[in-house]
Amino acid sequence: MPLAGAGIIAIWNDILPESRDAFFEWHAREHMPERLSIPGFRRGRRYIAIDADIEFMTLYEATSVEVFSSDAYKARLGQPTPWSLEVLPAFRNNLRGICRAPFTTGHVDGGYAATLRLEPAEGQAKALREALIGELLPPLIERPKVTGVHFLVCDPTLSGTNTALQRGRTITPPDLVVMVEASTSGAAQETAETLSDTLLAAHGAAGAARRGLYQLEYQLARIGDHVGA
Repeated sequence: MPLAGAGIIAIWNDILPESRDAFFEWHAREHMPERLSIPGFRRGRRYIAIDADIEFMTLYEATSVEVFSSDAYKARLGQPTPWSLEVLPAFRNNLRGICRAPFTTGHVDGGYAATLRLEPAEGQAKALREALIGELLPPLIERPKVTGVHFLVCDPTLSGTNTALQRGRTITPPDLVVMVEASTSGAAQETAETLSDTLLAAHGAAGAARRGLYQLEYQLARIGDHVGA
């Protein structure tokens, strides 16, 4: 289905082995419920890699990117829990971007997601975005077992202004992200592979896309004033 809001936080991370158990418990029991308690947050989803360069991917979907500069969100960032202070410094290979979604479509949520992280060649950002939105992505939703197709454009200014996020981590924002959801891992991967590096380069991408295949671990959604899985 389409993303649940116009503002997205997209996060990738690995975790130190000695903190792995704490990370699994903290994220599901405290961190995601805490984030979904902030006004404007609509849904959180965490994925684990089947085949990817970074093991975990998390999406937070909000009504708009302005939610991520709200007083309520800033207050939460500025007052991390003891458990957060324990776990966050163990993050490695951490990417985090505040993004807009100029293209999002779908039928239902898929249990699998293939992602491509892209960078435009110099002077080609507009051309690449227009090609993805207008030509390359819309047909993908018609492929068998594909349940959703999304395009995220991360804002480097919004993504990099809050130093309270560091908590011992080095955080890098991504640039452009394509996400294909599907009911099987094969459908997600095969559909993403139709966007070959050669095809993307012809429309303005720089270098090879960083590709990942993920399985949904869990999600938490807000419906009205109710938060539930």
